[in-house]
Amino acid sequence: MKLWKSSMLIVGIAVLLLSTLTVSAESDNTGDVWHWRYSETTWNWEHSGGKPNIDITSVSHTITGSEATLTMTVAGTIEDSEKIVYYMHLVGDDETTYYQAFYVNGEGIVMGYGGYSGFFEQLEDPVSGNTFTATFETDNPDATYTVWAYSAQYTEAGDESGEAWWDYAPNTYSPWYTGGDGNGGNGNGDNGGGGGTPGFELLAVIAALGAAFIILRRRK
Repeated sequence: MKLWKSSMLIVGIAVLLLSTLTVSAESDNTGDVWHWRYSETTWNWEHSGGKPNIDITSVSHTITGSEATLTMTVAGTIEDSEKIVYYMHLVGDDETTYYQAFYVNGEGIVMGYGGYSGFFEQLEDPVSGNTFTATFETDNPDATYTVWAYSAQYTEAGDESGEAWWDYAPNTYSPWYTGGDGNGGNGNGDNGGGGGTPGFELLAVIAALGAAFIILRRRK
């Protein structure tokens, strides 16, 4: 009888844990970094590959209870540099309501936007080798979330609209995506290297970078 009760207790705990656990993951190809550069008379995208330290291989999220964990891995090593920034987004049911975790030059931060506006938390030891992890309490653990990420290496620190190398995971969020695999081709003769700005979320990028660099200056 005691064994049966113990077994039922274990099963009950397992069911409870599973009922409060949500998971999503996106894998990303290597060698799919693109270069935002000025060529002749205009800015355009050019597939460059390389740059393993910003070449994202996966991004995922789990929610257990009210605790969210975002994880990004890269092909190389998460690099501490004022010219390199790593971002992860956890987007709720409303696309204007989301959390953004970013890491730059040894500092990791999570911020809330839209319905989560006002949320701000500094991350402790968020990087290990090729992995950037952000764990925080979400206001709405029952929402349906989507996770995606991008990384950027700038020629000049703080110049978010200038020359840079970018990678998105998944590639469908990138400004150069036209249905391919992000490696410069999609089987229909279209290399995806169109014009445009570095992503539809440019204003959010500028805001996040501004906050990051202000924090870094205060710490110097």
